[in-house]
Amino acid sequence: MRFESLINVARFIARNPSRMPVLAHKIGKRLLGENDAGSADNDRWLAEHSISVDQLARRLDASLWAEAIEFDAEQRRHAQSVLEKIPHDLGGGGDHRFLYWLTRYLRPKVVVETGVAAGWSSRAFLLALRENGGGMLYSSDLPYFRLPDPDRFVGVLVEDQLRKDWKLYLEGDSANLPRILDQVNRIDVFHYDSDKMRSGREFAVSLIKERLSPDGVIVMDDIFNDDWFRNYVTTHDLPFAVVERRYGIIGSLVATSRQTLA
Repeated sequence: MRFESLINVARFIARNPSRMPVLAHKIGKRLLGENDAGSADNDRWLAEHSISVDQLARRLDASLWAEAIEFDAEQRRHAQSVLEKIPHDLGGGGDHRFLYWLTRYLRPKVVVETGVAAGWSSRAFLLALRENGGGMLYSSDLPYFRLPDPDRFVGVLVEDQLRKDWKLYLEGDSANLPRILDQVNRIDVFHYDSDKMRSGREFAVSLIKERLSPDGVIVMDDIFNDDWFRNYVTTHDLPFAVVERRYGIIGSLVATSRQTLA
């Protein structure tokens, strides 16, 4: 870690002592090498089960997919205008087209996501909820503590007019998710894109699964990182879909998509 980053971490801890346990736990897991690399077996399994996002979305609702593609172009223009003014790499946002389409298609009332960064996915959810006519987004994140004053960069892509339907928590998933669950009776869409270690995935899913609505959906990003998703759905005999070898989906959308794509 560069000296400048160490200084920023020290400042972050000094200003946010309550976040120290979460930060120490996160750094400790990385130092211990808990983040296992994906395996060849897992890659083969993903390839065998994977469908393209274009195939899935067009078959289920082509008009909404066309809308999502238009949104994608607008989102990229907006992001460029915002991020070009920020002298830091805030990371990407996954396939925000798919998340926008999914939200428009399922019309959820409550969306919970982990992992915000610049807010690519958050803005996708919020714009889709607005088009649907309502809904709330609850987001969990831990700021990039290596940056100076990192809280100000979280969700920077989200405009003020969208924030009335957004509750953002910045203490890390272990603190944020229980706080979110205290406020919601059900979760219609849960998008996991934070701690890519096995323990992080297990903690989040085990915590929220009882609140998932009967028609709810879990979407897990970067499932190629390890075989957690494969083990979870096969061990528990859950309906699942793999999109682009990247997204793992559990829930009602799976049955619908299989019938449509058959």
